[in-house]
Amino acid sequence: IIVNQGGTRSGKTFSLTQYLICLSLTHKFSISVCSVAFPHLRKGAMRDWRKIMEDYKLYDPGAHMKTEQLYTYPTGSYVEFFSVDNQLKVRGPGRDILFINEANIINYETFRQLLLRTKKCIFIDYNPADEFHWIYDKVLTRPDCKFIKSTYRDNPFLPREQVAEIESYKEADPNFWRIYGEGER
Repeated sequence: IIVNQGGTRSGKTFSLTQYLICLSLTHKFSISVCSVAFPHLRKGAMRDWRKIMEDYKLYDPGAHMKTEQLYTYPTGSYVEFFSVDNQLKVRGPGRDILFINEANIINYETFRQLLLRTKKCIFIDYNPADEFHWIYDKVLTRPDCKFIKSTYRDNPFLPREQVAEIESYKEADPNFWRIYGEGER
């Protein structure tokens, strides 16, 4: 389990999506990308995936089954996107690799059901906005967990205006700054 905790605009979702695309182009994996609700997924991880695929001229409309939100790569890998707002969606189907976007907004039982059905690796990302959460107690304490923390400073592609906005919270709202600026609980 690879845990990516970080502040806003640190590149967590974008970097993980780039990595999953690279894996899909070089291996044959079944990959699931999920989040709490489909609108959240569509405006976040799915948008990043599509942008990366198009920017690198990798996107093939014929390989994208939009009704199933499934894309198949020439290697035989596929990536599927789904929400976990219904418990029936997480029971049954399995995969090689799982990416849970904004894992702190799903419940532990959903995570556990997804974990049981993932063969190789799980990636999760989140902003540490919760003081207490199952991620801290039941995932970060596992011996098979790797932890990565990032902040906006790790993202060299942010415009100055976004950096200034994030940094404006240092004095204005220290708790907000600690979470979204420093990537700390």
